[in-house]
Parts: sequence; C-alpha cells; structure tokens
Amino acid sequence: MEQTSFVEKLMHCMDKEDLENYKTEGKTAFCLAAMSGNVEIAKILFCKNPWLLWIRDDQNHMLPIQIASSEGHIPMTKFLFEKTSEDPHHKLPFPDIVKLFFLTINNKIYTVTSELLNIESKLVTVENEEGLTALQMLAQFSLCEETIRYGDIVDSVFDAMEKQRDSIRHAQLSKAMFDAAKSGNIDILELLLEYHPDLLFEVNSRNQSILHIAILHRQKSVYKLILSKRTAKNILIKLVDSEDNTVLHLAGKMGQPQTKPGFSANHVLMSKEEKWFQDVEKIVPPAMKTMRNKVGLTPKELFYETHESLHKESISGLQATANTLLVVATLIISLGITGGMTIPIENIHSRNTPFFSRKTWYTFLFVSIAFGTCLCVSSMFFYASVILPVCWAKAEEESVRLRQTKLIFGNVSLFASLGLMFPALISASVLIFEFLSSWILYFICGLGFMVFVVHLTLDYYRWIGIAGSVLSYLKDFQRREQQRYGQSP
Repeated sequence: MEQTSFVEKLMHCMDKEDLENYKTEGKTAFCLAAMSGNVEIAKILFCKNPWLLWIRDDQNHMLPIQIASSEGHIPMTKFLFEKTSEDPHHKLPFPDIVKLFFLTINNKIYTVTSELLNIESKLVTVENEEGLTALQMLAQFSLCEETIRYGDIVDSVFDAMEKQRDSIRHAQLSKAMFDAAKSGNIDILELLLEYHPDLLFEVNSRNQSILHIAILHRQKSVYKLILSKRTAKNILIKLVDSEDNTVLHLAGKMGQPQTKPGFSANHVLMSKEEKWFQDVEKIVPPAMKTMRNKVGLTPKELFYETHESLHKESISGLQATANTLLVVATLIISLGITGGMTIPIENIHSRNTPFFSRKTWYTFLFVSIAFGTCLCVSSMFFYASVILPVCWAKAEEESVRLRQTKLIFGNVSLFASLGLMFPALISASVLIFEFLSSWILYFICGLGFMVFVVHLTLDYYRWIGIAGSVLSYLKDFQRREQQRYGQSP
C-alpha cells in the first residue's frame, strides 16, 4: 500500500514523456512493474500513459506483456492482455503474438493461451524455436500436478486443430502422441486417439509403439488406456522393436536410472519394478516370456541384469530393518512372558479392585499376554523369513516384493502385540497396587491414549503406507484366486 500511494503521488510530479524516457537497464518503469508482477502499480502507470503498453525493453526487445508472461505472472499477464486487446489504435503483430503464445504455454498461463487461439487459430500449426507445436509442448507436460484451466487449453487446441486440419502434418500428431505417452498425459492422448484412431498403430524410429513407450516409462494410466482397446492391444503386444525387445523386455529395463534413491527407499522402488514386470508378464503370450533380444537376453534375465545393484541394496536394507525389529520383538516377548509368570495369583474372588473383580482383571492380564505373545512370535517368524535366504531360489531372483510384504505383516503383528501389552500393563498395575485410587487408573489410560495419538500423528504417513501395502497385497491375492478359478477380476 505504501509503494502504491508513493507511486500515485509521484505521478502528479511527472509528465507522460518522463515515463517513456527514464529507463533502468533499458527497461521503463512499466516494464519493471510487469517483471515484478505488481498489477496495482502497473494500473497507475497505465492510467498516466497508455502508450507504455507498447514500449519494448532495449535488451530483449520484448513488450511488457511478454515480460510478464516470461516471468509467470498470471494476473499481470491477464491485465496486460486485456488492455492490449482493448487498444483501438494498435494491434499485436503476428510475430509478437506467436512469441507471447509460446511464453504463456511454457509458464502455464492457459487463460491467455486460449484467448490467443480464439483470435488466431493458425497458431496451432506454428512451431517454436525447438520445432515444437503447441500440441507437442502440452503433450510433454506431466499431469502429476493440477494446473489451472488445463482442460480448457486442451479443448481450445483441438478446436483450433479442427479448423486447421489441412495444415497439420501427420508427423506432428505422431510426435505429440509419443510425447504424451512418455509423460503420461492421458488427456491429450485420449483426444488424439479419438480424433485420429489410426495413430494407435504408429511406431517411432525404434519401431516402438505407444504401448512400448508406456511400459518403458512406467506410465500406468497410458498402459491401462491401451489395454482397454482389446483389438489394438493384441496387435501391439506382439510387436518387437529394432533391438528385438518385446514389451516384456522393456518392462525389465530399469525405470528410473537418472536418479539414485535413498537407501531406505531402495526396496520400495525395487518392489514397484517387480510388480510392474509381473503385471506386464501377465498380458504377453507364453512364447514371448522366453524370447531373446539382439543381446541374447530373455526378459527375466534382462530384468535381473539391469536391477542387480538395486536388488542387492534392497535385500540388504530389508534384512537390516528386520534384524533390528527382531531384537525389539524379542524384548517384548521376554517382558510379556516374565510378566505373566511373576504376577502373584491370590484372592481371585476379591472385589477390592477398581471396576472389576480380581478374577476379571486376571483374565484381562493373561488373555492380553497370551494374544500379545502369539502376535509377537508371529512377527518374529516374519522377520526371520526376511533375514534368511530362500534356499531353493537363486540369490538374484529372490523377490524383494515378497520380503517387503513379510516385513509389513511383521510390523502389523509387532504393533498389535504392543497394543495388547498395554491392557496387560494396566491389569498388572491394578492387581499389584490394588490399594491405589481409581483416578490413577484413569491417568494411566489417558497417558497411554495420548502416547498412541502422538505416535499416530507423527507416523501418519507410515501407517497409511502400511495400510495401503496390506490392501494392495489382499487385492493381488484376490485377483490371483479369481484367475485361478477362471473368474473375471
């Protein structure tokens, strides 16, 4: 507010020509306002001298609206576009429209992009300095993050493409389709295949279809879209690329070689890679599972060769975690058994204890210890199966996903046993210190509940991950059972 009021007062002391002539590093005050995104100051300057809208900076020869869009200032770009469109004496030259068009796409200012397309539909056929059309640029954007008005710009692009159908080259559409498959841009891919169904059978320079691209780049949404087209799926599955790689070979290649995950996340990534390979393996004919590429590798051999380092680190990480938790489980079971054996049993029919008779409290104690001990033993078996090697499997073929599932079930059993040890602790406290007041029991329960809530709050994402993993395992098990008995999943 102070800056705005200062600028308003300053405008009373200046002439129009002063705003045009005074520049900092080749930029007028209006260009600097556009660069900073301060719409209020831009409005004040514009009211003083509307011609500022058309004065370019000396360095890049860019108009204020182009400067604002290059900086990604959406409100400023909208304001300047509105004023530019309303000017009855001047119009943006087509080269400036083209430049502004691609700047708004790069910086996701899609409202202005759509309006530019409505004015000049032939913009959809123009290529930028990298030789990309608007469709190809949009196809390269991943949809992992929500973008304002993205659906509108896609619709505008395809509407403009319909108007310029004769000017659009088939190669441009093909490249956009492969870019969309690579980035997982399902919106553009669906529209492309709707307007041009024949693109589905296109192959790139490596003789790879979009199914190959989707599998290679782990784009599950694109993969599911292609599988939904059953006739095309049966054809695309059987294609091999220029290196004689089948779709299963591509599923066996490392999905994310450009970034090395942290040690604790290795097993998560390896598990996902195994799951992806198994999913693709289910859709290919049996003969393709043993086909060899030009290097002489089957899909499974290629998978373990490219994932060898990650596999070893994943197994090592899981074993270290299971070993630590096994020690914890041993301590818990030792305490549980010791507690169950040392609590004296006397006056079981007495009713001097709070809330229930001593007999009821003894029942709570031993049931809690029994079930808690059983769950703790169960977790120890799970951890041991993670640590010990599978004697009948090759070391490089031991499933990380199976070990991760065992570790998760071990964690669930361990925490459940810990939960049962709490009522055992309360029961033991009541039986030993029966002379204490009832409010102490309330205090212990409240303290335990508070610890539980704090742990759940701090480890919220861990529990969500565990729950998701358990549900995923149960769904996979149900699907396998349905396929086993010839039912549709």
